[in-house]
Amino acid sequence: MLRTVESIDSTNAELARQWDAGAAVDGDALRAHHQSSGRGRLGRSFIDTPGDALLVSVLRILPAREDLKAGWLTLGTGLAMVSALRPLTGDRVALKWPNDILLDGKKLGGVLGELLDGDDMPVVLGCGINTTATSLPVPHAISLASAGLACDDETVAEILDRFRAELDIRVDMVIDNRIAELHEELTRVCVTPGRSVRVTTVDGTVTEGTAAEIDIDGALLVHTGTETVRVAGADADLI
Repeated sequence: MLRTVESIDSTNAELARQWDAGAAVDGDALRAHHQSSGRGRLGRSFIDTPGDALLVSVLRILPAREDLKAGWLTLGTGLAMVSALRPLTGDRVALKWPNDILLDGKKLGGVLGELLDGDDMPVVLGCGINTTATSLPVPHAISLASAGLACDDETVAEILDRFRAELDIRVDMVIDNRIAELHEELTRVCVTPGRSVRVTTVDGTVTEGTAAEIDIDGALLVHTGTETVRVAGADADLI
């Protein structure tokens, strides 16, 4: 079920609260026209102006299996949004490892996946993209409007419908362990390999070098010049 609210602190946080209260089930989705405390990876903020972004989170309940490659859920969410946007943008949209949606090489939006407590594996998968925004917080950000693309209510609703359908497909692929297919798709649409990067891990470790490839577990391999470092659970800036 999709529920829409005008404003909330965070769609991810609200779905987590509903899950904790026993008021949410697999597949529930929450859309907000504004988030007062939107969050990104590594505790970063996701800033939006009311009504200028598509902000949505989906709750999925996965089987708690040891072979389940949960790291692909965030990557799969990004792939789902890229796929949902391409009928509008063509190949102008791409993914930057691990969770940024790029349009014309600038940041259109991002993804945040969070595991919750539960006997199985409840996870909230959130995604936000700039739609009608014309005043953006940083020079490297972009919106559908500023890129000259349609961003009316009907178009945004169509993007949302496609995103939810594409997300279901990719979550099912993770459950079915069809990781090779996700990896092949990521290889096609991710711009990070081959670029100079600065990678920051959760513990604050910074690695700089050339992104070589993304391995089958979704981790990024970075050549520093003296060694190859495998990084996961991190954020990457193109430099």
